[in-house]
Amino acid sequence: MAEYRFQLTPLTPLHVGTGESLEPFEYVVAGDTLYRFTLDNFLLALPRQEQARFVEVVERSVPATRRFVSEHVDVAVRVARFTANVSPAACALYDGRMEGGVAHPEVLACIRTGERPYIPGSSLKGALRTALLYHAMEKDNPADDARRLEQTVFGFRTVQEDPFRAFKVGDGDLLESRTRVHAVAVHTRKAGHWSEDVAVLVETVPGMLSDNVEAASAHAVTFDADFYRYHEHAFPFSPGAVLAACRDFYGAHLTAEREFTRALPQTAAAYDALAARAVSLPAHACLVRLAWGSGRDATTVAYALQDARSPTSRRLTADGFPLGWAELAIFDAEDQPVTVEVAMPAVSAPPARKPRDVQPHKLQDLKVGMLLEGTVRSVVDFGAFVDVGIGRDGLIHTSQLGGQRVNVGTRVRVEVIRVEIERNHFGLRLVEVVH
Repeated sequence: MAEYRFQLTPLTPLHVGTGESLEPFEYVVAGDTLYRFTLDNFLLALPRQEQARFVEVVERSVPATRRFVSEHVDVAVRVARFTANVSPAACALYDGRMEGGVAHPEVLACIRTGERPYIPGSSLKGALRTALLYHAMEKDNPADDARRLEQTVFGFRTVQEDPFRAFKVGDGDLLESRTRVHAVAVHTRKAGHWSEDVAVLVETVPGMLSDNVEAASAHAVTFDADFYRYHEHAFPFSPGAVLAACRDFYGAHLTAEREFTRALPQTAAAYDALAARAVSLPAHACLVRLAWGSGRDATTVAYALQDARSPTSRRLTADGFPLGWAELAIFDAEDQPVTVEVAMPAVSAPPARKPRDVQPHKLQDLKVGMLLEGTVRSVVDFGAFVDVGIGRDGLIHTSQLGGQRVNVGTRVRVEVIRVEIERNHFGLRLVEVVH
């Protein structure tokens, strides 16, 4: 049993939550601090004459309860279970909602034990699994079944054979530093222009680059060598393999995100800082991205799949920081930096995604080079006519059949090689017989 310490240091705000948000009557923001309390403790701390009124208010409505709590901030502060720092933008969002009488801002709270937050080992392990899968798989893969893809790459058929059973990542230590609440909005890019919408308050573990706070999370990690005694052909794990995979996958992701967000000045500056950090890392460290707000590209192997769509939206803090970026450093049982035994890939861009063809509905939608699927409707001496779903069949001339035979009803994949709108005609080339 090989034992290691994986040290995770958030660089940008990192949120791992329970999936629930704080109710409007469970917190208040006073000054630059959020105070979290329970309704029972708040009620018991009220003066006796106010307790009956509070029960009546709670039964009336949530807005009335919210107003009552805001009028008794001193009580909420006194019975708070924990506190969190609040960024200026988050304070402004909270104050604006309260003064405007609109919906109370949603607060996504961090997962914690007692009153102290921590980073679950499952979150880190999931991030590493994605990186290892991307690193080891064949790029430009047509697979659309994630489970089958993992079974192929990692070489297992049943859960008991999954090599990740030999790779155990413990929960991080309880963190001493105070959490920080950020205002996070969804930014969407369409036709080269960015728009911003849907702001929420998010409690996060602070990052070194975003909050100037170092909050290191230490995770006990074991590689179970005994597993390979019974599964000798299983995917081999090692600290070096983890580092190489993370540099490959998250390096590609970092490059892609820098390019995608370059028109957002604050976010571009944040990614420049992350890129500078990546270049300066020692051999036993790498960048990773995990948890809420990381986005689809950081939590899947979409870069390596043929037909993956590129998401157009990003969750960013009010000051432009992306969520979930952290530095991972690996130490051995003697607390020494690991010796890297595999080649460390250079940071590079992800494979270029092939553009997806829009399904045509009429002849005018067809473009030369477009790949389509269709059904052979008739076979004649000079070729075959194929229905591709536009209300008129296209012709595969015998010279474009590549020596293959097709029959009526055969499903085929074809390429558009000629479009003649004036003649209401289009020509096709047979790419392959589907079935």
